[in-house]
Amino acid sequence: MKPLSIGSASVDITPPLTIPYLGFVPRQTYFEGVHDPLYAKALVAADGQRRAAIVVGDSIGWSRKLMGPDRDFIAEVRDRIHRRCGIPPDHVMIAATHAHSTPETLNIRHLLDHPGVAEWLEVLTDQLVFAVVTADRDRGPAQLKVAVGRADGIGWSRRIVGKDGKLYRWSNRPSDDEISDWGARDPDVTVLFFERLDCRPGTALTHFACHPVTMQVQPLVSADFPGAAMTFVEQAGVGCAHSLYLQGAAGSINPVRSDSRDFEDVRRYGQILAGEVIKQLGVLAAPDYPVSPAVVRAVSETIVVPSRELPPVGPIEEAHRQGEEAVRNATTEEERMKAARALLSVTERLERVRRGDARIKAEVQAIRIGDVALVGVPGEPFAELGLALKQSDHRVLCVGYANDYLGYIAPSAAFEQGGYEVSLGTWAIVGPTAFDHIVQTGRGLIRKLW
Repeated sequence: MKPLSIGSASVDITPPLTIPYLGFVPRQTYFEGVHDPLYAKALVAADGQRRAAIVVGDSIGWSRKLMGPDRDFIAEVRDRIHRRCGIPPDHVMIAATHAHSTPETLNIRHLLDHPGVAEWLEVLTDQLVFAVVTADRDRGPAQLKVAVGRADGIGWSRRIVGKDGKLYRWSNRPSDDEISDWGARDPDVTVLFFERLDCRPGTALTHFACHPVTMQVQPLVSADFPGAAMTFVEQAGVGCAHSLYLQGAAGSINPVRSDSRDFEDVRRYGQILAGEVIKQLGVLAAPDYPVSPAVVRAVSETIVVPSRELPPVGPIEEAHRQGEEAVRNATTEEERMKAARALLSVTERLERVRRGDARIKAEVQAIRIGDVALVGVPGEPFAELGLALKQSDHRVLCVGYANDYLGYIAPSAAFEQGGYEVSLGTWAIVGPTAFDHIVQTGRGLIRKLW
């Protein structure tokens, strides 16, 4: 069997400071500077018959409606890639690390309302395309080796359940004997290393699940700990030209110190994760380490899932009117900010209800490289979804924040418990049945890949 043909590339996608990030009050806020750059990194894999591409950006996510209701951002990126290098659109995965100190590309609010955004999105589209085209041109013979490690000390469930029935996060959890459920989590670090056979540095894909919210709602652009970790790996002198981070089922997983807002924590988490990746790359470097078969396949299916239930709009509109009045009538800055935060909560509910309860299209995509299947999910899958997909006869990794943003994808138990992720807002788009539907679709796609 011929070896795989692999290429990779990296493109700087650091935005102008005129492109807003996701804040609180106001909801979209402008950056003041750059702490560390953002990148789009691409991998193209071919087996002689098929090619597939994965491009992952240091981004909070990609809404298909970024360019407006009549355009499809994901489809346009894929189409341009197809026209430039011939890779079929359904063989291209467009993923995000979900770093929050990046432009607000989730469509929580309409990004196009800001001047210069439309032009920037056209440039961003070309940058994502260029990353894939460059990776395709970089292809050379390679073999895939896969290892699994573990990175403790970074993430933990943000839905810890106390014996009182309340939800807690790591930072405010009660004592151990007062906790009834620690919440699902997945500390595995899976490393796919594409070892070049032409004496050139290889490429690594690192899969891990944890929300990159170490730094958010602060004025400096940052790729958070995934960016720090991948930079550590690339600079470690271990023969890795490009290191790509694939975000897992991180919808319910936060950094243990996510309330600190500290760039030292970004470095610390990045160092922990990179240390495990570098360790596994050392293991994989052994000449007798098993090599995965040279197989590349891709399948995709678009399903339709129900919206979450929505309340009547009238009472929320009235609450919104009262909230605006409270902001106008505030007599001190402290009073005004308190009223503004309360108004934001009502505005989120109103925005979600106004977007309607029509059924929603969701693309589930699966790309097989060697003996690994990457299942792309268009939203924020809870850890339980990633663990469910892992229950397979094959090695399966859930890639969250891929090909669209449909908000949190939570199991029915989470809807019964309540909490932020399933509260009424533009981050809670689909209903509880979407979780099982996506799991079943993913499992069906995995069977097709084999």
